[in-house]
Amino acid sequence: MTGNTALATTMTDDGDGTVTFVREFDALREEVFAAYTDPDRIVAFFAPEGLSVPRESVTLEPWTGGRCELTMVMGDTEISFKGVYLDVDAPRRLAFHVPGEAMSQELTLTELAEGRTRLTLRQTDVPEQFRGEGAHLGFDSSWNLLARHLAA
Repeated sequence: MTGNTALATTMTDDGDGTVTFVREFDALREEVFAAYTDPDRIVAFFAPEGLSVPRESVTLEPWTGGRCELTMVMGDTEISFKGVYLDVDAPRRLAFHVPGEAMSQELTLTELAEGRTRLTLRQTDVPEQFRGEGAHLGFDSSWNLLARHLAA
């Protein structure tokens, strides 16, 4: 198990390629879901701090079989993400994968008391290079941006 108590996001690495990240937000579940499915909103937080997501690079089709595509940019470096939604259950769940790769991801949103939401991201078949402290820091950074976006 990997964990850094200074981070707001918790991470559990089961050691078998399954990694789970959990973060709570002071926002309604519908708001968090909308942030992940609205191209104009996802650009505010999807990439960790120091990277950006140009709006013109984003295509979100939040239905089963729809595309989830965007590009993260830092200087001259571009990192493209091209996924397909496996399942969409608004505002509870988004599941997607990158065609040609074994890894799949499932984002679950749980409604908590007082208008809060728990976001759980479970990744399976995660390659070794995408696990560990770097992944933990990356998601924590992105979700810090998401928390600020939701508070605005």
